[in-house]
Amino acid sequence: MKEIKWIIVILLFSCGISPRLFSQDMETIAEQKPIELTGTLSVFGSYYNVTGIDARRKDFSWYVTGNPILKLYGIEIPFSFTVSEQERSFRQPFNQFCISPSYKWAKVHLGYTNLTWSPFSWAGQTAMGVGVELNPGKFRFGALYGRLNRAVEEDLNSPEAITPAYKRMGYAMKIGYGTETSHVDLILLKGKDDQNSLNTIPTQTEVLSGENVVAALSSKMKFTDHLFWDFDVASSLYTRDVNAIGFTANEESTLDQFKSLLKVNTSTQWYNAYQTEVRYEEKFYKIKAKYRRVEPDFQSMGAYYFQTDVENITLEPSAYLLKNKLKISSSVGQQRDNLMNKKSFTTKRFIGNIGLDWTISQKFGFNALYSNYSGEQGKGLKIPNQATQQSYVSQNMVLMPRLTFVKERLTHFHTLMLNKQWMTDRNPNTANLTEYQVDNLNYNSNFIFNKTGFMVGVNYLLSIFNSEVNVNRLNGVGLNLAKPFFQNKMNLNLSANATQQKLNGEYFADILNITLQDTYNFNQHHGLTLRGVYLDNTAKSTTGISFKEYNIDLGYTYTF
Repeated sequence: MKEIKWIIVILLFSCGISPRLFSQDMETIAEQKPIELTGTLSVFGSYYNVTGIDARRKDFSWYVTGNPILKLYGIEIPFSFTVSEQERSFRQPFNQFCISPSYKWAKVHLGYTNLTWSPFSWAGQTAMGVGVELNPGKFRFGALYGRLNRAVEEDLNSPEAITPAYKRMGYAMKIGYGTETSHVDLILLKGKDDQNSLNTIPTQTEVLSGENVVAALSSKMKFTDHLFWDFDVASSLYTRDVNAIGFTANEESTLDQFKSLLKVNTSTQWYNAYQTEVRYEEKFYKIKAKYRRVEPDFQSMGAYYFQTDVENITLEPSAYLLKNKLKISSSVGQQRDNLMNKKSFTTKRFIGNIGLDWTISQKFGFNALYSNYSGEQGKGLKIPNQATQQSYVSQNMVLMPRLTFVKERLTHFHTLMLNKQWMTDRNPNTANLTEYQVDNLNYNSNFIFNKTGFMVGVNYLLSIFNSEVNVNRLNGVGLNLAKPFFQNKMNLNLSANATQQKLNGEYFADILNITLQDTYNFNQHHGLTLRGVYLDNTAKSTTGISFKEYNIDLGYTYTF
């Protein structure tokens, strides 16, 4: 027993948890279980076959997933992993392992982590490395270092498109004060590509080695029980090519002051991003005002994607009436691009929507939604040509009544969705190419026999897409059956959907999709899953392609 305690002490030191934290609970650690292991482990094999078209995957594949949690004297150490035979064919495998031991206000991340500290700095980027988060009291601290991207070599013989890339390393730090509902955090990060990480220089694809520094401030403020204010600001310096030419002695640049932070040259860009939100919440109503501005080409190596060159202003009021039986939500806003006045044209968009959810009685209620999205192309560096100028209005209407009946023997509910979408082009010169209308009708009914648990569901779909070019019509029916057996140890599910497609009034294809799934739990530890999917696409025209596709999955899950 003493040996195990010393192992934990060493583990805590190696993970960055202070000895002071550990010593505070030495008196109670003996009350915890020494070792406890829980979680799940799943093994799946999959068979695939297709006739009529080229195979869209391998005939046989397998994967193993697990989510074990190890507890050492009450200290949780969660793991997660995925292993697949697809690792053999992909240069960027998705096999990832993570361990995140935590104790009270300290947490350590080892392996693949994807933390989110602010939307414009470190925002969900997966890093292979080590990180720590410490939150004693109102103090907020975080640090992370790891590999953001692995090196990918160019392979001209690969049948798949492979984009070569340098290995990218990065680190970030966060320091702040407050609670989850009211705090201020300062985040700093730096990322850099390793030019020496590729064995060969790519010949068919230009690969640039970049470097990035981001400083961000993220805050949530709770002034009262009703008034809240959130804001995020970030400034990013991004050198897209560290080998680009530098500034000459005669050239003056405001970027020179940042030479101590990163390599500065003619490919270096400095852009900012901002967003803020003010909310006032009462029992029966809420109003929210939002502003967001992301300058062109703003980029952070700690995030995957930003919509850039955009400015949004949005107002979102909502109300809860009739003892919360009627809920009304709405938003209205305006958006524009060309923030730096470097584009040929400026596009302004108006967005507005209103929706309601009204529960009139225990049996009847409905949802309704209307949205309006319009855009107008205006002057930028050039004046728009009236013959091709963009000017449009896109509208969407949804009405969805519902009926619910709960009886002793039978429970059944029914929903009907009516949806209409259409776009109007206010430029008569382009209207015949862009205008369209979509009408959808979807009906669903579900019947549940309470005593046996047997469920029957039926649905009907009608969808018509109408434009100047063609008319596409889908007409389909579906059936869903589900039944538990052996005191809920086994659950059997069957679904079948048949769809008929017409193109410009002529039959184009008949599509049949059948899915059968059976799960059986022998006990609380062992379970099996069998799933089969059949797809039959029968072409009804000379331009269509007929094919049949089969997929069978068999899996075992162990819960411990």
